[in-house]
Amino acid sequence: KVLIVAGGNPDQTVAAAQTIATQSSVLSGAQSEIQSLNLPVKRQPDDAPRWARTDQRIVLGDYAPAEQLQGDGSGPLNVYFRIPPDLYYADGPNALLRVGYRYNPVPIVPISSMQVRINNAFLGSVPLTPGQQSSSQKQTDLPLPVVDLRPFSNSLSFDFTFQLLKKGGCNDTTPINMQGAILRDSYLDLRHNPHYAPMPNLEIFSNAGFPFTRFADLSETTVVLPPTPSAQEIETFVTLMGHFGRQTGYPALRVTVAGPDALHDGAQADFLLIGTGDDQPGFDKLANALPVTLRGGRVQVRDTEGFFAPLHHAWWKANGNEHTESGDLTAEGVPDAVIEGAESPFAPGANRSVVAIHLMDASSFEPFMSIFLQVQQSSAIAGSVAVLHGGQFASFALGTGVYHVGELPWWTWLQLKFVEVPWLVAVAILILAFLLAIWVRQWLRNRARARLNMLKY
Repeated sequence: KVLIVAGGNPDQTVAAAQTIATQSSVLSGAQSEIQSLNLPVKRQPDDAPRWARTDQRIVLGDYAPAEQLQGDGSGPLNVYFRIPPDLYYADGPNALLRVGYRYNPVPIVPISSMQVRINNAFLGSVPLTPGQQSSSQKQTDLPLPVVDLRPFSNSLSFDFTFQLLKKGGCNDTTPINMQGAILRDSYLDLRHNPHYAPMPNLEIFSNAGFPFTRFADLSETTVVLPPTPSAQEIETFVTLMGHFGRQTGYPALRVTVAGPDALHDGAQADFLLIGTGDDQPGFDKLANALPVTLRGGRVQVRDTEGFFAPLHHAWWKANGNEHTESGDLTAEGVPDAVIEGAESPFAPGANRSVVAIHLMDASSFEPFMSIFLQVQQSSAIAGSVAVLHGGQFASFALGTGVYHVGELPWWTWLQLKFVEVPWLVAVAILILAFLLAIWVRQWLRNRARARLNMLKY
């Protein structure tokens, strides 16, 4: 079957595609004409429909139907949810997981329990107490270590382990009324965690399309294609838009597609660059911002700090002085693709991002997209540079430049600065002591003046 989306001009064609993405009801009959289009309002940061809202409790019943939250103990009960990838865990090492559960206490013995795990990491074991009532409903609070949370896609599992009361003979089989359930109002509390992500971080780009998906409609994203994009480059672009939409649950209605001219001083946008071979002039404009450049099969590293340690175990070898901050890297085989992340040099201080995807040639598209979509929820792509070679991604953290996306409460910001720069504590104490001394001196002078005036009177 073929679906043709057409318009009298480019704007009409885009409007037709946007209508299909937002109003599936128009797809009826052999042909449908679109008379008008009213786009939804612009999305707010971190409000993607498929992301858990962190201004309220993450209620498990919103992510799993009732039948998925009950069972007979033969298998775990799983809840899958996505959290915004820019959460900053500043308030403590643990989050609160409140679990309400119900089970049949009649046919079990005291060693029965419910095991709770987050991303296959053990959280705790809750004892199941026997009883004579037909149903027992209880509630427990478990501390959930934030280090066990993945930056985006997570899974909670609850495993009811029923130990049956031994009656002897042939009465030890599991009765049909052996049941356990997680109550739908159970929740995970992340309300006190602000949105503040250190960048560059290609793991959350791979997982969730971040920072572009920070606005689910991609309203602050510009995709930069070559002046004459190839079929593979266009297919890479639309495949990534589909990947982003799958993670957010919302179409990329407001993404801007442009050429290299969009890369100019003052540009207030997050840029996604796609290029094959040497046909993308945008890479030249970012030569001083990206940690790695590729030309004619040669990989050149601009900043090698922290890079050469794993380099000897990689597929390439270094030429020249290893202690310089730049160098040429050659490979026995040309890499298929390179993904890089960096702060945008076009809006200094605005915390804008650039992600560049460099495909070596047209034949690199298929292996790149296939492997990228396979590993996108893992940590195979991470750091600031990820290189695809031999069917696997190798990731590196190049350079020391770190910027942040999001905002912190002022008290958390001050605490973070004191941790990063400890001598600021001493400076702050000296300044406060000086100000306090001035105030005390003035207060004492005022007291003395008042006392002298009273004696003279």
